[in-house]
Formats: sequence, structure tokens, C-alpha cells
Amino acid sequence: MDAFTDQELLKEIQSGNRQALAKAITTIENSTVGIEVDNVEPTAQVLGITGAPGVGKSTTVDAIIKFLRKKNLSIAVLAVDPSSPISGGALLGDRIRLADHFTDPKVFIRSIATRGHLGGLSASIKQVLKLIQLANFDFIIIETVGVGQSEVEIMRVADTVCVVLAPGMGDGIQAAKAGLLEIGDIYLVNKSDRDGASDTKQDIEKSIALSMLKTNKGVAWTPPVLLGSMQLGVGVVEFMTEVENHRRVRNLGK
Repeated sequence: MDAFTDQELLKEIQSGNRQALAKAITTIENSTVGIEVDNVEPTAQVLGITGAPGVGKSTTVDAIIKFLRKKNLSIAVLAVDPSSPISGGALLGDRIRLADHFTDPKVFIRSIATRGHLGGLSASIKQVLKLIQLANFDFIIIETVGVGQSEVEIMRVADTVCVVLAPGMGDGIQAAKAGLLEIGDIYLVNKSDRDGASDTKQDIEKSIALSMLKTNKGVAWTPPVLLGSMQLGVGVVEFMTEVENHRRVRNLGK
């Protein structure tokens, strides 16, 4: 692997070599030059999962992977984590929730460090996305750090942005402050088995309605607000149905 040129590495990635993909991502993360990836036709749908810490983003990603694998689809997951202050590497956080998929050849999971980059993403995310598109996955999921008010950068790289919330955490007010009502294509009130889930859903729906009236008249898509308990597998089908609906609307608008 070490003897490969960049072009040879890219050919290996395109042929399905996951080790080559991992090596190329590491090269991009550790280099100021990176690897040039040109003329990549985006084929995979990119789903961004964002929201405050503790709302269940990793559990949501796990539920999505299980749903897609039942359809025999391949998935790449980019989990953007805070950087270690010592090594600069990613602090894996809740990535243990995805451990069931580590040995699945059709699931590629990679934690990448923010390296101090604000906005909930990594500075190298666009290059890494090009590499993953080259690898011909059916679906790409990006899970952001969960840094709150600066976490709007995901809308620039994802086809569909899902904002995950939870009842009892003040998410309605926080979402309005953070500008998350401007970036979400789908809102998921997770942990719906808890008290207050329906109230949180209503609060977000009211806020979206006001936001749409002010800034987005005549749009073809009104962000739905869904209830679900991803850990229990409740609401996953409804959520993925809305992801597909949003993809269709986006494609019609192109």
C-alpha cells in the first residue's frame, strides 16, 4: 500500500479497496497538500445528522444503517469528532454505538477530527467526501460534532440535513438561537417515549411555520417534524420515507 502513487491509490478506492480509502483519508487529514480528486460524479446521497450533544445522533445513525442494510445498500459514515488536545486525533465519543457494523464489508465507518475547525465539521471534509463518492457507496452519512450555534456548515455539503432534537433539553429555544431552523430539511424529535416529546414537536412546527413565512415563501419543501425513538426502532421507516421524499424534491428542482 505504501508504494502506491496517488493515482494508483484512487484506482484502488474506485475498485472497492476499503484499506486504500482509509489510507487516502489519513493522508488528507495529515497533509497540507492532500490528494487531488477530479471529475468525481456524485452518486451517493449525502445525509447530514446534526443536533446538540445528547440527543441521540449516533443512535440515529445506527438505526439508519440497519434500515439501509436490510435493503442491501452500502453505506459510508463520516463521524466528525472533537480533537484530542494531545494527539490531534479524533476522540471517538459515542462511536461504540456503531460497533455492530464494524465487520460489515458494506459499511465503512471513519471518525475524523475537527482539528479545531468550527462549524461542526472537519476542515478536510470536502476532500474526504470526494474520495468516498469515488468509492461508489449508495449512501453517505455525516454525523457532526454537536457544537451548537456554529453547526450550520453541514448544509453546504449534505443533500439532506436532519436536525435531531430530544424532549426536555430546551431544544426548541436552542434551535431558534442556533439558526438550526434555517438549515434543517427534516426534524426528528428523538426519544419520543419520554414526556414532552409531543410538546417539543409542536414548538418546532410553530417555529418552522414562522420562519417559512418570513424567509421562504413559495418553497416546494416544508421541513417535516417527526417523532421517533431510534434506540427502539420506532419511526425509522417514516424518517427514511421523508429522506427519500426530500431527495425527489431536490432532483425535481435541478
